[in-house]
Amino acid sequence: MTSPSVMLSPEHILQTGFGFRASHTLLSAIEIGLFTELGKGPRTNRQLRRSLRLSQSGVADLVEPLVALGFLEREGDDAGAVYVNSRESGHFLDRNSPGYLGDVLLESARPRTGSARSKSLATGLLTIAALLLADRFDFSRYRTMLDIGSTRGVLARSIAARHAHLHCTRLALPARQAASLPPVPRADVIVTPMILRHFDATARGQFLARACRSVAPAGCLIAIELLTGEERRRSPAGSLAALWGSAAHRNRALSWSDLDEGCRAAGFERTELLPLIGPLTATLAYKPPKQ
Repeated sequence: MTSPSVMLSPEHILQTGFGFRASHTLLSAIEIGLFTELGKGPRTNRQLRRSLRLSQSGVADLVEPLVALGFLEREGDDAGAVYVNSRESGHFLDRNSPGYLGDVLLESARPRTGSARSKSLATGLLTIAALLLADRFDFSRYRTMLDIGSTRGVLARSIAARHAHLHCTRLALPARQAASLPPVPRADVIVTPMILRHFDATARGQFLARACRSVAPAGCLIAIELLTGEERRRSPAGSLAALWGSAAHRNRALSWSDLDEGCRAAGFERTELLPLIGPLTATLAYKPPKQ
């Protein structure tokens, strides 16, 4: 007989199996503009019914699960209850917020199959990475940024929208091979969004060496990658790596030590890690000042 202390629980299976309900509720709220409406201030059930044109039961069926999931906060009970966005919802799900991610989530949820689904998820992750990077990295001391290889220049466009002083350009990398890379313009900051994992060690070293020569003195290379590591595989957002990486089996696993070693060999002085979300991490490689 199994001891109660080691009894198996189906909790994780049930959370995953019924996860579509939470996802559906969140996406429905984004689509009708609930978080944007609450961004204007606290609202009662009646006020939400009027502004969103929903029935009384429709509002209750939406807002109460969102309170339970932590996306909304409620003050009071019953007819006197007032709803407000959580801090995260206010920042990332209000269309008027500079950190808005709602369209990324809605676009990624559109029905797709095969490679189209993988590309949609990759673009969504990249857009999230760009917005978080724009928030967390200090671009104020730099004037130029080069985006190497992002889909449709989404990274350059997202960062330029948040940092008006920064001149952002994009360099396409069609074959994702170091040898095929055209001349790399000089820039204070060069960002490589999830492309280094496509190179073997030799090609990655060649790529990093070219990037180092193109980064201005005291500039920075930012390598955004889904890094491996036991602590990242166990993180709640670790499934991002599995969902995207499983569709691209030719990709090579990268760790921070791989990037740190490669960047130092290429001529960068030091590296730092800047967590973005789950295993999605920016490795910052700084070039020494001009001697």
